[in-house]
Amino acid sequence: MKKIFYALLLVTATLPSQACDICGCGNGGSFFGILPQSHLRFAGVRYRVKQYESHLSSSFFRSREQFQTAELWTRFYPFKRTQLMVFIPYNWNTQTLYRTETPQKISGLGDVLTLFHYNIVNTFWDSTTHKIDQTLLIGGGIKAPTGKFRYVEDGTEVANANFQLGTGSVDFVLNAIYNLRYQKWGSNVDVSYKINTTNPNHYRFANRLSGSVSVFRTLNFSSLTVMPNVGAYVEHFGYDTKNGQKNTFTGGTLSTANAGLEVYFKRISGGITYQAPLYQRLSDGDLKLKNTVSTHITFMF
Repeated sequence: MKKIFYALLLVTATLPSQACDICGCGNGGSFFGILPQSHLRFAGVRYRVKQYESHLSSSFFRSREQFQTAELWTRFYPFKRTQLMVFIPYNWNTQTLYRTETPQKISGLGDVLTLFHYNIVNTFWDSTTHKIDQTLLIGGGIKAPTGKFRYVEDGTEVANANFQLGTGSVDFVLNAIYNLRYQKWGSNVDVSYKINTTNPNHYRFANRLSGSVSVFRTLNFSSLTVMPNVGAYVEHFGYDTKNGQKNTFTGGTLSTANAGLEVYFKRISGGITYQAPLYQRLSDGDLKLKNTVSTHITFMF
């Protein structure tokens, strides 16, 4: 009997690295925020960090998680009115059990995303002056499975689908971006729908609908422009599936309040955005987003 007890204890001790799928996710919806001036090409670096708490109902599994991403991003115009954007991320993921304070980490290249947009409306390209300036871009893109996705059950990495560097699948994105400016005020609306396919491990992340709206004001100081902004972000996604079976440790709805600051100096822009949860129901309440911070420095040409 004692041998059976110790055997069960050994199996239970290994569960955090093998069996549980309640976890934050670095492969969630993309929040573009307020993009630099839409009529110019650019290249730069973005950095974001997401903080989660998971397994809230369990003292044994409860953990804190951090997802960091440094991302090269660029935009150029291969054809008139056609915008191409490319995102190349590098991720650092860390999960730490509260009861042991021992972090498990993975890092590496994430999934590369390419987006094409067509400018339905873009008054910034006109030679005439407008009382109201606006842009409407509609398009889509493809995400390549360049980030590693595999379960490693030797205790050195967290064996969790949501903790991987990429989805392991070819995925598709539909996106629309609308900007409106009147004098020193403006607004930005961004809506995306991500369509995921099944990866070679027979795992399929749920499709994800997300959107954001922001209001901003421009303050001009000679060659320096400062743009404070506030807004909201929301996303909804269903259950992931494994071998066609629903993973009920996934899925949910999240909304955040956003506050940020963009700064423009000649052909250089930089910005920072803080996101705090307004409402969340993730993994049936067993997962909690604490906050998200995003920043960037971008060179326009």
